Amino acid sequence: MKTKHYFVELGVLEEGRFVVREVNNRSVGATLLHGQPVVILNSCPHAGAPICQGKITPKLVIESAQALQLDAEHPVLRCPWHGWEFNLEDGMVNGFNSRLRLAKLQHELENDSLYIWI
Repeated sequence: MKTKHYFVELGVLEEGRFVVREVNNRSVGATLLHGQPVVILNSCPHAGAPICQGKITPKLVIESAQALQLDAEHPVLRCPWHGWEFNLEDGMVNGFNSRLRLAKLQHELENDSLYIWI
């Protein structure tokens, strides 16, 4: 059964940077995406890397054989070990079909504090 745990004050979170904490013997990371919290397990689903140490970058969009574009509105998290990219909005792998996805955690805001369920 999942239980509710205090994670961090909302004012500590920043866009593009993860805050990582140990909660219930699990490494958990939180960041802001368009001003809203995103909370994930700090483990890449591909090979178990500490995914929150990866970089959050604009999504690379291939428009044609000669045209590439960066989409800052839909950032991805790049794994520090193998470079796999994951969409922060839905946790899916970016660039190809895969069943692997980031483990996003249920969370809630209460009096400017972020609580997670794990």
